[in-house]
Order: sequence, then C-alpha cells, then structure tokens
Amino acid sequence: MKIASEKEREFILNNLNSDTNKLILQSSKEDIDIKFCVTQIIGYNKAKEKFPTLINNKTLIFPPKLNLEQASSEETARYKASLINDKETIRDLTSGFGIDVIFFSEVAHKVYYHEQNIELAKIAEYNFNQLNINNIELIKGNSIDSLKNYEHTDLIYIDPSRRDTNNNKVILIQDSEPNIINILPQLFEKTNKIFLKLSPMLDIKHIITEIMNIKEIHIISVKNECKELLVVLEKDYKGEIEFHCINIYSNQINKFSFFSEPISSKYADKSLLKKDTYLYEPNASIMKAGGYHYISNKYDIYKLSPHSHLFINDNPIENFPGREFIIKGIMPFNNKTIKNLSKRFPKANITIRNFPQTVAQIRKRTNINEGSDEYLFFTTDNQKNMIIIYCNKV
Repeated sequence: MKIASEKEREFILNNLNSDTNKLILQSSKEDIDIKFCVTQIIGYNKAKEKFPTLINNKTLIFPPKLNLEQASSEETARYKASLINDKETIRDLTSGFGIDVIFFSEVAHKVYYHEQNIELAKIAEYNFNQLNINNIELIKGNSIDSLKNYEHTDLIYIDPSRRDTNNNKVILIQDSEPNIINILPQLFEKTNKIFLKLSPMLDIKHIITEIMNIKEIHIISVKNECKELLVVLEKDYKGEIEFHCINIYSNQINKFSFFSEPISSKYADKSLLKKDTYLYEPNASIMKAGGYHYISNKYDIYKLSPHSHLFINDNPIENFPGREFIIKGIMPFNNKTIKNLSKRFPKANITIRNFPQTVAQIRKRTNINEGSDEYLFFTTDNQKNMIIIYCNKV
C-alpha cells in the first residue's frame, strides 16, 4: 500500500478542484506519482460527498472509486450504529473500505473487520490508525471460509456484494456474493442477531419470502431518496415483522414505524377533492415499505385512489412523514387542458402517480419547463379519471 509523501499530499490538496482527466495526462514529476495522486483526488471528492466528517483528517488514504461507491454513506452508517449499544461486539464480514466499521466502533465495545481484498484491508487499517480507533480488530481473508474459527459475537453485519464476476450489477439476493440464503444457518451458529444490508431496488415482499427469522426491516432514505434496506434477523424469531421507515435530512431523522397494515385504506370520494384541501405524499421509505393503509388509518386521511398513493384531508397534519401541499385547483387531463397548460404554468415541478405517461413525456407535450414554486400532480382519482392537481407546498 502506498502512502502519500509530503510533496504528494501537498499536490493532492492543491489540486482538489482540478480536472483529473487533464492531470492524469501529465508526466510524473519528481517524487510525485501522478496516477496515485489522481486516485486520491477522486477519492477525496467522493468522500466529501459521502462521508464529509472523515475528510477533516487530511492524512487518510482512499481506494479506487468503485470501492468508495460501494461503501455506506455517513448518514446511513450513523443510523445503523444508533441501533447498537456499547456492550455489544460486532463482526462485519464484508467490511470493504470500512465506513460502517468506523461508525460501529464509535458505539460498540469491539468491532471485527473482515476483508478478503488485502490491499483494501491495508488501506482501512492505515486509516483506522490515523483516526486513532483502538477497538477494531482486522482479519484479512475470506470471512465465510473461516467462519467456523470465529468466536461468538453479539451481532454479525453483512453487506453482500451486488456485482458478479464480470463486475456487472446484480439485484437478487441469491445472485449476491456471498449468497446469504445459503449461509444463514452457519451465521446463526456464531451469533443470535444479524444485520443484513440489501439493495434498495429489492422488492420487500421478495425479501420476506426468501429469508427467514426477520424481526425488523429498516428502509433508509436520505433526502427522500431510498439508499438502503437493513434487514434485522434474530435466531429462531417467528413473530411479526416491524417496519421502520427512515428519512434522514440535514442530520434530522424522521422515523415512522408499524408492524402490520390495517385491512384497507379509506378512499376519498369526489366531494373531498377540492380547492384548499390538503394533499399528502408519503416519503420514499414509506412508499418502499408499502405502508399506505397504515398511513391512511394513522392520520385519518383519505387515499386518492387504490394505486395513486396520494392522500387528502381537510386539515393540516403536524410532522407528517412526507410532503404536504395545499390544493389550489383540479383540472381534467384532456387535450384542451394540455394545450393551454404552459400559458398558466411556464415552469412547474411535475410528479406522476398512477398515470400512463412519464414526466419527460408530459414536459414534451406541454412545453412546461422545470422549476418554480408551482407543483403539478398528474394522477388518477377514485373514479378512474385522469386529473391534474395544482398545488403549493406547505
């Protein structure tokens, strides 16, 4: 593993805003490895975006960009660390660059870092020393092959690789490496609790069908974009699954939890859909969890239609887990409306819910540009009429 010299560190810090494509074409200067420095510049800028507090330490070494892209973000790592306590020992079987390990170490009694990529493990070990972390034990090599040799720990954390041997992305659980479905019995010989990080693209019903002993599913979003699914497994657990819908924004965590959904939502009749009624759109985590019926019953709001996933009510709701709007008008979706829509709304934010056209198709057809404080929802009501709802954000 290469460590930056003083000259290289100075070059890196002086070129953080430079064009790396141009830098890489430069001839290596005396005592400066240009290729290495460019990797560090790219890594620094990626880290600034994903884990900003770590870059306060200017001596850290970054791996290639792909390893950083596969790492958890600081927000999601901090949230996962908040689920453990200071008496627990944790074994991360797929540690990679070590972001989750770093934030686990801030809370846990001890963390075991496992990584089969030796170069990546060396970088992580160097960085842990630079950060003065002393409760991490590094173990290099294939963690699954050596599983039988490990001590029992309170928690095993695993983030299966979602790339195949050709480095192409995979989605299904059984296509990930390692195949968590096959090794669960082995894991439960070494712990009573597992944290399983999965792709946000996975269907939650598929996860529940394929994996046993699920106690909780945390759907973690950052700024209303779903980033991770964290599945909590407990040995021999057979009870009801608790869903935690998390939205992290500016270090604030909005959490909405439920065990199981009521039988059905309450649906809005035509009289409720009118000017000055409040329109509610649940956040991305609730959408992913499919908690529509629970939202409807919890907040006494009415679903616009079975598949629109929008809700209305006469009254404002304090701290609703999602976006809140006030309706200023409802228009039918027809040729006459579309023809004149851009005159009234030259710019608008457009959202589709249960609608047969994409946002791009609508913009092309209406000539409405992005932006402004105007919000247009293209959707379908409970009578299967396609409509446009004009709103202002509350």
